[in-house]
Amino acid sequence: MKKLLITLLFVLFSNISFAGQYEMEQAAKTIPGVADAAFQGSSSFWVIMSNPNEPHDYDQYGYLLCNGGANKFGVPKGYTITFWNLYTKKPIKKFRCY
Repeated sequence: MKKLLITLLFVLFSNISFAGQYEMEQAAKTIPGVADAAFQGSSSFWVIMSNPNEPHDYDQYGYLLCNGGANKFGVPKGYTITFWNLYTKKPIKKFRCY
């Protein structure tokens, strides 16, 4: 019975974490200039930029995504945000969310 309770609690809390990640992904997609956003495992969050040649403050975007994800969606820090060029498929900038 004890193992069942521990397993149930683990499943419930892990689903909450994934729900927060999903909500953060959806919110990131509403940012102007962002074509797509998704977690790639637990240590990487990719943001695909639709207008990579426009002047973007990637450090500011990273800061807002990192802290907004933690405060608003409960996504724990400890991952890297990578901004990608939609056309060249190459990374533009990395921001460490720790």
